Amino acid sequence: SRKKVATRRVCDPEPGESGSSSDEGSSVVRPEKKRAIHNPMIQKTRGCGRQKAAHGNFSSEEEEEEGLGVVYRSTRSAKPVGPEDMGATAVYELDTEKERDAQAIFERSQKIQEELRGKEDDKIYRGINNYQKFIKPKDTSMGNASSGMVRKGPIRAPEHLRATVRWDYQPDICKDYKETGFCGFGDSCKFLHDRSDYKHGWQIERELDEGRYGDYEEENYEVGSDDEEIPFKCFICRQTFQNPVVTKCRHYFCENCALQHYRTTPRCYVCDQQTNGVFNPAKELIAKLEKHRPAAEGSASNISGDPHGV
Repeated sequence: SRKKVATRRVCDPEPGESGSSSDEGSSVVRPEKKRAIHNPMIQKTRGCGRQKAAHGNFSSEEEEEEGLGVVYRSTRSAKPVGPEDMGATAVYELDTEKERDAQAIFERSQKIQEELRGKEDDKIYRGINNYQKFIKPKDTSMGNASSGMVRKGPIRAPEHLRATVRWDYQPDICKDYKETGFCGFGDSCKFLHDRSDYKHGWQIERELDEGRYGDYEEENYEVGSDDEEIPFKCFICRQTFQNPVVTKCRHYFCENCALQHYRTTPRCYVCDQQTNGVFNPAKELIAKLEKHRPAAEGSASNISGDPHGV
């Protein structure tokens, strides 16, 4: 490293001092400042001299150390920083500006048409949307209204509200399995195989208010092995079985529905296998329907006998 070049200056003693002290003079070392030479191969950030000038004179030596400084200059005003209403009337302009959107273009075109109506063509080009119209459109909301809600073209977006709403009508439950108890995809179906009934929010709230929420019998949720294998509705007509029959591929249909479908094609309605016209009576399904029929008739008679529940 290069040594700094320094000059030594000896101070002359005062005449009143002794000779011993005159021999010993005080010396002050002042380093010479380097001249700033422009060299394109040397790059650096701005020196701290300007930062010190911005901060002002420092009172202590610790503040003179190089570091990050923050400068704030007051506006000498009592008003808060930002808008005067603190953003209470701020508008949301994500889309095209108001001065350039379709509604503003239509309003300017209407104003120009009012100015040019009844005058001779002055051969001045005013833009593609401002050609002179010699036939005035009918006085209807679609023809003359400047509001974007009834006029053709893009609608001006709301300024104070922007909401993205998605109505979810997709419960992801297999419709075929829920209505008929059978699905052609089997275990590979991506939808839920569930035949239970779901309650709406207002029904759950009503049960909570009445204190009936959660009072269920465990037997209502017991599913037997025969309930999983045998469907409870016809896959063709989606109604309760009438004289059920079963094919060789173990698919259940109403007798009338199976015969009507056989007139079109001899293949199975579900799996498309050849049935060869063989439809056997579904004895297991008939026994299941007869088992549940008395319970359904009993509940129906209770409702018809006491409609008001008093």
